[in-house]
Amino acid sequence: MKHCLPPLHNDPYALAYRYREYMSRYPTRFLQYSNPYYEKLLANFPEPDPDATDDRSRAIRYAKEHYESFYEVRDIRRIVRWLNDREVK
Repeated sequence: MKHCLPPLHNDPYALAYRYREYMSRYPTRFLQYSNPYYEKLLANFPEPDPDATDDRSRAIRYAKEHYESFYEVRDIRRIVRWLNDREVK
């Protein structure tokens, strides 16, 4: 996922999938806090192990590929259902 990433300041979706990187480069100021919404987006979760096949890992990988959809933890079941349907076909 990290190949060919646009610079943070030019990427309109940077917060959707690079929030931690953004916050490390542009830390909060006094009385500013990180945004829990962006922290909880699946695309901002750490990359799962390549051999992990549990539902959460599969959903995180899918969300990282489709970061523009802003998938959250509550979307894991839906994503897994889509992935399972795709495998059946």
